[in-house]
Amino acid sequence: MTELEMTGLLLELANEGITGIKVHYAGSGDSGSIEEIVYTTEKLNSEDEEDAFTEIGNMYLYGENTDSLEVLNSSLYARLQDFLYQNVLNDIEDWYNNDGGDGYVYIMIPSGKYKIENTVYYTSSETYIHEGGLINNTLY
Repeated sequence: MTELEMTGLLLELANEGITGIKVHYAGSGDSGSIEEIVYTTEKLNSEDEEDAFTEIGNMYLYGENTDSLEVLNSSLYARLQDFLYQNVLNDIEDWYNNDGGDGYVYIMIPSGKYKIENTVYYTSSETYIHEGGLINNTLY
């Protein structure tokens, strides 16, 4: 998706009255997916960008009072999902291979400013070395 197409998408989202979007993604074992995209039409605190991202982050997923973008407009959902895979999620830490990870993308509409909280899971290990002699010990 080109920058011009993305600008058009942001304007279409704004025309729907959307002010913020929250995207949840998760993956492991060499695959990952966007699990949910929800939106708000509430006026965001745009004077403080961090407050605006917090407001978007506080939106519910998978529950009551959830406004799913897919239900509102499946075409906008699919286009935003494609853009996020190709231009955002593929450029951050590996959240879908091996132990995987998950996270959230918060997007302000219509500016397109975003914040990502990405968690990567990994298994760590430690190696210990012990030396000694079995013959040097007294047997009687």
